Amino acid sequence: MAVNIPAYVCITTKLADGNVRFDFYSTNDGVNSNGDLRISFVMTAANVTAINTTVNGGAAGATLSQGYAQDLNRSDYLLGYASEV
Repeated sequence: MAVNIPAYVCITTKLADGNVRFDFYSTNDGVNSNGDLRISFVMTAANVTAINTTVNGGAAGATLSQGYAQDLNRSDYLLGYASEV
């Protein structure tokens, strides 16, 4: 069984160009962000819909893979965002 799984807050935002940004923040209480952005990614609205249809609406074990090129949709990320590895 998995242990020591960190707690995150996920904030999703529909953007003016139709894309959807997912921002994952660390949290101390499992509910409220403590302000530390851990990772952010942007998906097209069509791919978010595909996830909902294929995975959420599918049978147990349904999967869907979607790839995005590096630096795609740069203007959709928060000002100053820099990915860390």
